[in-house]
Amino acid sequence: MKKSTLFPILLMGVSLSFFSCSDDDPDNNAQGWTFDLLPNDTGTKPTEAQMSATVTQYVDHVVLPTYKDLLDKMTAYTAAVDKFVASNSQNDLSDACSAWRAARVPWEQSEAFLFGVADLGMYDPSLDSWPLDKNGIDEIIKSGDFSNVDGEVNEDEDVPTAQAPQNLRGFHTAERMLFDNGDPRKIDQSPFSDNEKKYLQIVSKHMLKDVTALYNGWDKGLGESPIATSYGDAMKKHDGSTYTGLSSIYQAIETILNGDNGMAGISNEVGTQKIQDPVDKWNGSNKDASDPNNPGVLAVESWYSWNSIDDYANNIVSIKNSYFGGRDLDKENASTNSLHALVKVINPTLDSLMVVQIDKTIEAIEDMPRPFRNNLGAETEIKAATDACKELTNGLGKIRAKLSAE
Repeated sequence: MKKSTLFPILLMGVSLSFFSCSDDDPDNNAQGWTFDLLPNDTGTKPTEAQMSATVTQYVDHVVLPTYKDLLDKMTAYTAAVDKFVASNSQNDLSDACSAWRAARVPWEQSEAFLFGVADLGMYDPSLDSWPLDKNGIDEIIKSGDFSNVDGEVNEDEDVPTAQAPQNLRGFHTAERMLFDNGDPRKIDQSPFSDNEKKYLQIVSKHMLKDVTALYNGWDKGLGESPIATSYGDAMKKHDGSTYTGLSSIYQAIETILNGDNGMAGISNEVGTQKIQDPVDKWNGSNKDASDPNNPGVLAVESWYSWNSIDDYANNIVSIKNSYFGGRDLDKENASTNSLHALVKVINPTLDSLMVVQIDKTIEAIEDMPRPFRNNLGAETEIKAATDACKELTNGLGKIRAKLSAE
């Protein structure tokens, strides 16, 4: 990255002092610069001890609390489902829907760290596969044969969708049974059959099983391969002595930021897959949101509950939590052991740009009209959101390069 000393001055007609604004004011500190046009680095690098402290903070104050929150909320959700099945009351169904939404928040806020336990145990596809095998789900409800629901995840592209158990369970299978057009299903108009109630319980209990394994895998390990011991402890050690393969602090930081199932991976996925892919399908369709077979609508994740935009925003919150070293933190109260602090040592302007871009991306997503499934033609707002995700991904890539081993 090259710094052009004259470019900002000539273009904006300001003095060099413009760029000496306080590091604590991200809006001012970043003016005139972009992720692709940065001032020179400070020449100072964080020490490996500082980087290790950041990884420890990340595991203990981002990953583990998020999964503990998810476990608590999933436990409450499963209990709410059991209560509804026993009572068959509309109020209890509404409570189960609310509990589903509550569990959805920490799940989506965990998607910046789908490496490690989520990847090794294949808990992401088990919990959150989309789209569903709707025909397979309907056949299970009709037949009462639940034998395939708890099967092992199978992501072999040669295996038909109907034979992939992960497409018959998880958040979205439960969502399909619980919700109708964004609201709790009206049981006086669409009653649950006995098979459907049993299916809902089986799916919900499997979700709780997966979430329990996610938390335990990071906390203490599962006692058997591939996650025999604590992934969190192994990441904090990063000494090559465990199954993680992490043999340096640089590999640990790279894993957190990576573009596949780390921070940059989820920002890219939100923009290109979760938002843009349904829009592309919509643009090639009859553009009728009331058409039950419209490919754009069917591609929208969480469209039964109309929870899509909240999902996408919480995905970016997972990046924010990871960057500031704790849940619900920002630049004002960020941990001193955080990616934010590390980047600020190397290039305060890059950090300032990232601070602004994270919030800008959340705001752009939340500015899209709701429900997303009914507004796939909202070109201006959608472009703002996808552009923001793209720029966030770009910035995370710059940070990843700055924190790599040289």
